[in-house]
Amino acid sequence: MWLGKDLVRTDDWIVRLSPATLEEIDAAVSRLRRRSAYDAPVAREEFPLTTMADDLARMRHEIATGRGFFVFRGLDRDRYSDNELGLIFRGFGAHFGHELTQNAFGDRLGDIRDISDILADRSKRRGYQSGGFQTAHTDPSGEVGIVAMLSLKMAMAGGESLIASAHTVHNMLLDWCPDLLGEFYKGFVLRRPEADAERMGRPALIGNIPCFAYENGWLNCDFQHGYMRRAVEHGDTTISPKQEAALGAFVAISNHPDVMLKMMLEPGDFQFINNRTILHGRAGFEDHAAKDQRRHLYRLWLNVPQWPRMPASQSTLVAADMARWDAMAAQHRAATPAWAS
Repeated sequence: MWLGKDLVRTDDWIVRLSPATLEEIDAAVSRLRRRSAYDAPVAREEFPLTTMADDLARMRHEIATGRGFFVFRGLDRDRYSDNELGLIFRGFGAHFGHELTQNAFGDRLGDIRDISDILADRSKRRGYQSGGFQTAHTDPSGEVGIVAMLSLKMAMAGGESLIASAHTVHNMLLDWCPDLLGEFYKGFVLRRPEADAERMGRPALIGNIPCFAYENGWLNCDFQHGYMRRAVEHGDTTISPKQEAALGAFVAISNHPDVMLKMMLEPGDFQFINNRTILHGRAGFEDHAAKDQRRHLYRLWLNVPQWPRMPASQSTLVAADMARWDAMAAQHRAATPAWAS
């Protein structure tokens, strides 16, 4: 566990890519550049990182059981196209885990940008396709071990990445209001987006999911605040006054400036975080009006087979769900004429 106010005074969580590694990246890009970054994953063998093999082993261990995150810096944004940056990102991801499908459309390289003025219907839009502040949360648990982000474009102002240690939040709740911490072990009712549910052939209502669960020597966190509120909005559940107090305490602690580490991911920077132990959010921002100039990041979801399985009670998104998403996406692509794609 850690506090943001301490880490902001250090930079040992920033990995500066060496000239030798940058040369290795250039060589891999030269071999791959004719490929679309949205097509098949980049295999580990296609993107060797022998110049930093020892560092990668240390970072994998640190992400799993240590601080829980790293930021990589040193890519020259102007040297690479968006497509090439996507290939680099997927190549790095292959050294940390296996790529996962992120939504009902079969996307493995996710696009994080505000399209709320283009897709006005909130029910058809994901949180990462909107603007504004995002409170600290985890992404759906089960298969997703690591969430990674790569910055392509920055907003006009704001939009910093916000991360916090879920273990720090847990222990502060334990010290200050243990009765409220108990609510997170009991759990909250969650509801997934309708489009995701339809394409995975499952009900939108997920059910009661504990936010904290200790299993196999790991304290696992699943805090999907948006899914909790969606369940209330759809009449699936109500939140008691004690639960509201618990949620208020969790949000206040996890977003407190002493707890949260605030960082600006500049174009070319990329971040890997442990989805079980690190909460992530986003500062509010003022964006560009033109779509092609807006704040834009790529996202990866990675499964790490070497890690213990997530507790079944917290596994809200599993491999079978993603397989159905992939199958639906493949059917859609097969049914779409080439001229319409």
